[in-house]
Amino acid sequence: MMTTSDLDLLKNRIDRVVRIDCIDGEVLFAKPLVVTEEDEDIIFDLISTNRPDKYEKLDIQPAYMLRFEHIAHVEALPG
Repeated sequence: MMTTSDLDLLKNRIDRVVRIDCIDGEVLFAKPLVVTEEDEDIIFDLISTNRPDKYEKLDIQPAYMLRFEHIAHVEALPG
């Protein structure tokens, strides 16, 4: 389950790449764009994932939403 330190990290890493481990085993490398505590979700640009089949291939990459309840852990990456 996501912790308050994970939430703080996401809020401090807007537009910077983070690793997000999800409770279902998916690992995302993403750039958080918006972190909404009230709605308990993040909007992010997807950089890469170990489950690319979950995402439709489009010419223009959309932003995605992920609920806090699906996040197991967040890790800052260099840069």
